[in-house]
Amino acid sequence: MGDKKHIRADFVPGHYQFATDAGASFEIGKSSAPYDYLLGALSGCLFKTFEELAVKMRVGWEHISFDVKGEKREEVPTTLQEVYIVVEATGVDNQQKFSKAFETATRYCSIYQTISHVAEMHWSVDFL
Repeated sequence: MGDKKHIRADFVPGHYQFATDAGASFEIGKSSAPYDYLLGALSGCLFKTFEELAVKMRVGWEHISFDVKGEKREEVPTTLQEVYIVVEATGVDNQQKFSKAFETATRYCSIYQTISHVAEMHWSVDFL
């Protein structure tokens, strides 16, 4: 059986949040939209998947940032239509291995794969 995950969400007037069993708490802001959380979850899942692969492949870097943009469909249900992920990386010791690790991460990341069933996914890596 797979690893079980659980969160608890609480909604009272003026305060919305969810928390994990590990004690992490995330406030749901009044100005944030559900897709902000989805794109944030995508970037976190994709990075953690990449990080595990990069360690195994012995790929080093100094700084990585993800710029993630999503375009929603106009027709109902308004799922994402396209997602663009631009990765900027500095201090990379092997660009070819870095790119291979990232490409593999897109195949192993569960959130990336889930979104790819409704949206066209695009990604690129820029080495600075």
